[in-house]
Amino acid sequence: MKVVAGMDVGKKRLDVSVSNGPVRTFDNTAEGIAALVLCVKREGATEVVCESTGGYERDAVRRLQDRGLPVHVAHPNKVRSFARAAGYEAKTDILDARVLSRYGEVFELDSTPADDGEGQMLASLLKRRKQLVNQRVQERNRLDKGLCGGVRRSTERHIEWLDKEIACLDAEYRKALRDNAQLSETAALYQSVPGVGELTAASLVAHLPELGNCDGKSLTSLVGLAPWSRDSGKQRAYRSIRGGRGAVRGALYLAALSAIRYNDEMKRFYQSLRNRGKAGKVALVAVMRKLLLLLNAIAHRRTPWVHQQLDPAP
Repeated sequence: MKVVAGMDVGKKRLDVSVSNGPVRTFDNTAEGIAALVLCVKREGATEVVCESTGGYERDAVRRLQDRGLPVHVAHPNKVRSFARAAGYEAKTDILDARVLSRYGEVFELDSTPADDGEGQMLASLLKRRKQLVNQRVQERNRLDKGLCGGVRRSTERHIEWLDKEIACLDAEYRKALRDNAQLSETAALYQSVPGVGELTAASLVAHLPELGNCDGKSLTSLVGLAPWSRDSGKQRAYRSIRGGRGAVRGALYLAALSAIRYNDEMKRFYQSLRNRGKAGKVALVAVMRKLLLLLNAIAHRRTPWVHQQLDPAP
């Protein structure tokens, strides 16, 4: 029988309820987390559920995992929807801890993979790089809108600084890969696939450690490449993808664009879909799924890509 501890995470405190019982509060510090771990272990918790908070949960999750407790870091939107469905319209830290405990009891949740430290550092570097790239795009768009004088010079200086910082982060994430033999080997395996470049491989290593350990259906759902049906009665609505890990989906999108140009097998697969009347975006998403499943097989076998004929699209 599973006993679930719900942990509501804040910047300064952690509220915990085991089996929807009394809520206990701990400081979100090393000492507070140590006391929290002892508490949930003493009360017989077999797993812990918390929400993603942008990083405030990281130390507590790592300490709980180190003590052998499985932890599921849930998406806040899913937990909020569950709370409303269960009749919890109010939202407080104490109530959230109880809702999280109940959420874990109702659903069979997969444990969040343990953070190996170096993988998290690589993910943080890539996340920061993406933030700066987005800022650079915004600044370049501003230059196209007729800026002049001091405003234009300020924008140009900022773009120059962003270029330098992005170059520094490129060197940092490459070093992080080189310094870890396992991560470096995995990235090299992914890069053996035509169309998968260095940045895409690093993103997959950092943001999708489940590659090689999941079945295809679970993996496409995890990344957000599974088409969602919206049918009712005789109505058959347009299928679309959503949710999942946006960083991975973005990396696969760029890889698919490259693959349909430089990977003969993916090019044929894409063209066969287009010849059958599929829209360009639909065909491209199909290539993204095909790439994901191919990379999953490579990660599972631990062997590089080899040329093979793809079956026609179903």
